[in-house]
Amino acid sequence: MKNFIIAAILLKLAGGAYAADLNDLAVKAPELKISAAADRTAISPTSAADSAKAEAKPSGKWYGSNSRRARIHFTSYMLYAIPEDYTGPVSRILEDAAQLEIISGLLKLQVQHMYGVFTMHPYFTDHPGIPSGDYRLDMIDAEKVPGEPYAKIRYEYNDVAVFAKSIFDDGTRAIQFVLPKDPATIYGKGFPTPSSRKNRCTDDHYNTEGDLWYFWNPYQEGCPIRNEDLVTVQADIDPMNSTQETYPDYKKLYGDNGNGDLLEVSFLVGIDESFRSGDVGKNTFIEAFARLNMAGFTVTVDEPRHKRLSLRNGGRRISVDMNLADPSSADFAKLAVQGMKHADIFLYNGHSGLGAYMDPSRLIEDSGMRLSLPSDKYQVFYFNGCSTYAYYNSAYFGLKSTSSDPRGTSNLDIITTGIGSIFEVAPRADASFITSIAGGEQPSWQIIIDRIREAEGDLSALTHVNGDEDNPREP
Repeated sequence: MKNFIIAAILLKLAGGAYAADLNDLAVKAPELKISAAADRTAISPTSAADSAKAEAKPSGKWYGSNSRRARIHFTSYMLYAIPEDYTGPVSRILEDAAQLEIISGLLKLQVQHMYGVFTMHPYFTDHPGIPSGDYRLDMIDAEKVPGEPYAKIRYEYNDVAVFAKSIFDDGTRAIQFVLPKDPATIYGKGFPTPSSRKNRCTDDHYNTEGDLWYFWNPYQEGCPIRNEDLVTVQADIDPMNSTQETYPDYKKLYGDNGNGDLLEVSFLVGIDESFRSGDVGKNTFIEAFARLNMAGFTVTVDEPRHKRLSLRNGGRRISVDMNLADPSSADFAKLAVQGMKHADIFLYNGHSGLGAYMDPSRLIEDSGMRLSLPSDKYQVFYFNGCSTYAYYNSAYFGLKSTSSDPRGTSNLDIITTGIGSIFEVAPRADASFITSIAGGEQPSWQIIIDRIREAEGDLSALTHVNGDEDNPREP
């Protein structure tokens, strides 16, 4: 049974976010837009001494109204059940290719539990955060646990994470949390008795093993997980600088940016469960449309799943093309690819779908189209779903990169979320963004993000902008 579990874990991790079952954390919750970790990590069996302070892929500055980016670093370990068919010395188990593959997958699974840690565990419920999907993990060594059939795998972890700004209010530069000591067996330890049918250490509704990493909480009432099942982690967090007075490149947006004098906005909304009345995704679509209309946009198309609005500011023309789609469908993938290839501004609001819905490889496969972003066209993307910071920075900046702009930030700014995005406030955030950036006022990125934060109210998703460090310093 244990080998089956490990094989299932490796199958899920090997394919990254897209390989995961899209129904695992699908669209049953009426409020929370669930998401999951993408698999874009750097993992190495070599000594951590060569990369002790390795910087994760995101670099430079950024801006979040109530969030802060920080480098996070720690050294920890995981217990790995030594297979009966492995006969070599435990100290050299990392040199065995087959064992290394399994261990690598389990290490990724262990650190993936930080999603649950930074949102569900005590202290972090008031100071939430999210790790990046681009962390670096270096294995240090392996040793036999005396008297037990386990190998202790030590490793070093480096990442750039997002935390609520409040975590640094008291000068905090270090945090403590727990991870499952053996991630292959931690789910089974959440059942009070062998006959129990519900895991008591995770969400009451999302109660499967595939959901555990996102919701797990060994501190909640009734959870039978014991201290000896956990490893305590001491992590250093070093806050990074924020940008000041950076602006979208309005001269390109409002100039000939490939669309003549038209500023084209592609606005894609994903349903929650269905296209029926009352669906919270559909409600987001309808309310956002109404808010833009009330803000002065003229309605030119008003169909149940497709709407278009326009606005003229002086000599500027703005067009907002809105579509409502099932995010798991091929039609959605085609709309997303077309929007990102041609629009000046692309906005997606909806479920992250375990990180897969907007994953470039998934969009390419399901649409049957190439996803090549125009390198010479300035664009702004806003991914208003759960935890999109972990998925959609490197992936899309990479598609925009050139030899002269290897990080891909010169002609692309991306707005992402740090934690769960809530359908209830989504239309207000979306409308605030579009009216701010397309309305002719030309506010700074800092003002735009502050307005989104105000629109989110008490249901903030720690929304922030990435890639603005090389932007203009004036409109």
